[in-house]
Amino acid sequence: MGSGEGSGKSRNDPKPHPPPPAPGFTPETPFRFCPADGTKLGEPRPSGGATCPICGRSWYRNPAPAVGAAIVRDGKALVTVRARDPYKGKIDVPGGFLELGEHPMDGLKREVMEELGVEANIFWPPVMFAPHTYGDDGVHALAIGFRAEIVSGTPSPTDDVADIRYVALNEIDSLDFAWNHDREFIRNALEHR
Repeated sequence: MGSGEGSGKSRNDPKPHPPPPAPGFTPETPFRFCPADGTKLGEPRPSGGATCPICGRSWYRNPAPAVGAAIVRDGKALVTVRARDPYKGKIDVPGGFLELGEHPMDGLKREVMEELGVEANIFWPPVMFAPHTYGDDGVHALAIGFRAEIVSGTPSPTDDVADIRYVALNEIDSLDFAWNHDREFIRNALEHR
């Protein structure tokens, strides 16, 4: 095959385009086939899980865990401006999705380093849990918020952050947050420093 033929790429777009989802497939659609061996699964139980008749595993559609940091300094909270879709240009908090098997506090340290270029202390326990959807496809996520402080470095936008701002409590309602739970997360961090 020649360059770009049959690969889902065009000569002007080096990124492959994923195939469209199966008709009727949504983030809430239960698994129909076993991800381990491809066997057709039985009907989902009331809990949403379906069991493979071959390997015996149960499969659920679970939310993806994501972490966020409330970093407060001198009475202002650090927020970011998203550089990429979904919600490009909207206000966010430093953070992101956890990697497989990653502890939430370790994942948040990693995300803060990736997005801001700084080392942070993350404080236990979490101060926010918020189920929500992410992106146009409505992927289900569970946001876990922690208070954090910068211990080394000066924040600068990297990775998927276009800009960094420090905002006061009286500015929160005028900002265009990607998710309302982050607005309340930052409000709470500023009110209860």
